[in-house]
Amino acid sequence: MATEQGIGLSFPRRTTLKNIVRLVPAVVIIAAMLNTLSCGSSGLLTPAGSGTPTATPTTSTGTLAFVTNYNDGTVSSFTRNITTGKLKHTGQTAAGAKKGPKSVVAAPSGSFLYVANIADDNIYEFSVNSTNGTLTPLSPGFISNGSGSGPDQLAINSAGTFLWVTGAGNGSAGNGTVTTYGVNSSTGQLTKNGKVSGLTSPFGIAVDSTNSIVYVADNGAGLVYSFLIGANGALSQIGSPVSDLGPPGGGHPGFIAIDPAATYIYVTDLNAGVLAVLQTSAGALSFGSLMPSTTTGNVPIGIGYATVSTVADFVFTANQGNSTMWSFQVPAPGFPAPPVEFGLGDLNAPTGLVVDPQNAFVYTTNQNAGTVSQFSLSPTCFASGAPCFVRSVATESPAKSSSGPFGITLAQ
Repeated sequence: MATEQGIGLSFPRRTTLKNIVRLVPAVVIIAAMLNTLSCGSSGLLTPAGSGTPTATPTTSTGTLAFVTNYNDGTVSSFTRNITTGKLKHTGQTAAGAKKGPKSVVAAPSGSFLYVANIADDNIYEFSVNSTNGTLTPLSPGFISNGSGSGPDQLAINSAGTFLWVTGAGNGSAGNGTVTTYGVNSSTGQLTKNGKVSGLTSPFGIAVDSTNSIVYVADNGAGLVYSFLIGANGALSQIGSPVSDLGPPGGGHPGFIAIDPAATYIYVTDLNAGVLAVLQTSAGALSFGSLMPSTTTGNVPIGIGYATVSTVADFVFTANQGNSTMWSFQVPAPGFPAPPVEFGLGDLNAPTGLVVDPQNAFVYTTNQNAGTVSQFSLSPTCFASGAPCFVRSVATESPAKSSSGPFGITLAQ
């Protein structure tokens, strides 16, 4: 098992997760936040519930950015220069109990923002100032996901009509849930529409580009599930779940990215330290391959998919275990080449990850530094096989290295 010091995440065996944060896969805005498992480390994250960050590209231009600060119970807002990629902090707002805010996701309209708080079991709802991204709680300002549900990761469809939330509960088999919410497009308020029960510790979640399938990574069971989206957003299982590591199983799947054609899904395995590639046909999953083919201590968490102009398609991961990132070149779509490691010396427990809509920059939250790092995806950078580091910015003002940034998403 990889050793980590997570920020308040929990998984079935009560192993401590190192700092993690989430975001969420291609084409749709999926909150992004991430967690990692750890073996007895004394980090900020505790094991019960899991963490967030999946790659979270947005279908808008992405002039605003939002980051959850797990330790401080807040969510920070930023403006983003889409030419230079630079983030400018514009404020931070309370988002429930401390050591709780994980995943964050914006409505496709950019008018509303949602934060899952694993510590108090609530989903926090905000309206968004379109100019500077500052947040105002809706009235009411939150909806309960259910006592002891441990809401963790969020996903929203591109129409902005449905929101899904993974909840690990107490991490025991049968207590994990995926809850469906209807979204009022005028007020932003959420209404609970249904729930899938009987899972172990559902963690990462993503919606495909057709808005017909939701994929869920059950970290505790080592399985990835596929669900068909019904008329009211309710989920029904498609086929059998697949082990992210293939036979004989034993994996700990984390976050999910999906290729634009929705034919391959890419899953980080938190303990094995690899990228799992699964194929999908009409939503049904089958195991594909692993890259690298042997276990590593990198602890990949956040994940994102990008099509870099004049270069190629890539999958990126945030590797909390050794404070680096991976760049995997892939066909469009297809199985990835061996990874190129980058970011050493520029990162500190990277967790959440998001690629911007222009496929020009990738951002990752640094859980142990209280910052967000920006990397350029320019073709010039890829002459060396990987993105170039640009800058880091504090997630709170005044800067606080212990804020524990977790999830990241873009909007507007």
